[in-house]
Amino acid sequence: MNRSFCIWSALLAFGGSVTASDRPNIILVMVDDMGRDWVSCYGAKHQTPNVDRLARQGVRYETAWCMPICTPTRVTLLTGQYPFRHGWTQHYDVPRWGGSGLSWTKFSTFVRVLRDSGYATAIGGKWQINDLRHQPNALSRHGFDEHCVWTGTEAGRPETEKRYWDGHIMTNGQRTTSKYGPDAINEFLINFIRHQKNRPFLVYYPMLLTHGPHDTTPQNRTNPPYEKASLYAGNVSYMDRLFGQLTDAVDQAGLRENTLVVFTGDNGSAVAGSLNGEPYAKGKGRRADYGVHVPLIVRAPFLTTGGRISRDLIDFTDLYPTLLEIGDAKLPDGVTLDGRSFVPSLRGDDDPFDKRNWIYSQIGEFRMVRDWHHVVDNQGSFHDLEKDPLQQSEVSPLDKQAPHRRQRLQMILDRFPKDAPAPFEEFAERYHSR
Repeated sequence: MNRSFCIWSALLAFGGSVTASDRPNIILVMVDDMGRDWVSCYGAKHQTPNVDRLARQGVRYETAWCMPICTPTRVTLLTGQYPFRHGWTQHYDVPRWGGSGLSWTKFSTFVRVLRDSGYATAIGGKWQINDLRHQPNALSRHGFDEHCVWTGTEAGRPETEKRYWDGHIMTNGQRTTSKYGPDAINEFLINFIRHQKNRPFLVYYPMLLTHGPHDTTPQNRTNPPYEKASLYAGNVSYMDRLFGQLTDAVDQAGLRENTLVVFTGDNGSAVAGSLNGEPYAKGKGRRADYGVHVPLIVRAPFLTTGGRISRDLIDFTDLYPTLLEIGDAKLPDGVTLDGRSFVPSLRGDDDPFDKRNWIYSQIGEFRMVRDWHHVVDNQGSFHDLEKDPLQQSEVSPLDKQAPHRRQRLQMILDRFPKDAPAPFEEFAERYHSR
């Protein structure tokens, strides 16, 4: 059965009659440098009440993978392709280090596809994968009608280093200094939602928080903590506050029933947290499950009544086809995607053929693939993540099921192609100099 038809059927079942103008709104929120170990509904000690509220209203995924570091995750998300295909296998900061950045002639982002199908589109937060001084139309070329972003630190312009207090923020081409950058961006996106509520819209929100430098927020500036972990915790709390303001604005505008809200992170946490009462290792940049295992919570009232926890496997290539299916947008000819839609999972379907049985991640030349229990990497390691989530011990040779499971994952890993060329020469030079 056609999946778009299934979504429209679900809309009818949950919300009555629909027309083309009632295509679901889409909000994709991605926190910077925060994993599950700082989200209380996943078992973290630190409290995130607004994120937890979304989990009660939607589906909380137990196993979602990104890449271990910033820009490979973002390019994977936007293109629906793995790093070995798009070439961003390591972090690369275009405004700081130079280069042509993400090509809009080579890649068609999900944002552009949805805009071309009739969505109003906006980005708020961090871009960093093009130099907006030299490519002032890059955000429009990638599909955004409007923007409010921190440009990234631009070489030769020290004022652009600031993203928080006195933040250097660019709004629809105009650069200004904001009292507190995350507040300005949140306000911009809330206004965009209110202004566009009569047509389908897409909001892509790669948040500035909780990336360093970890500083005070408007909540704790008058009584600042001084330890790094406490500053980071304050950043997490303020992120949760902003996220709550955004979702409240959606609900108050009467858009809740017809709006998809996705909450996730771009890599493991920059500061070690806790899960279920146990310390959890710092994940950012780590070549392990805890470096890429991020929160993923989805509220979609037109597909599910919510309050559900799912063990279905998801990785970041899956978001592109999922958003296109929900938005009833056609993939352009010639575009290759590595992921698959998880709309069946959101609906609660039980058919295993509609779901993934492995997910993948990569940084540099390091590659790894996992199923529900085990992970294999291309350096020969094999771990049972149920028994050993921090991958401190190899699987016991006494485990009689292990050889079969290892062989299956190894076969999946071995079938992937070699890495595509780096997207620009500067990237290759910096990669090899690390």
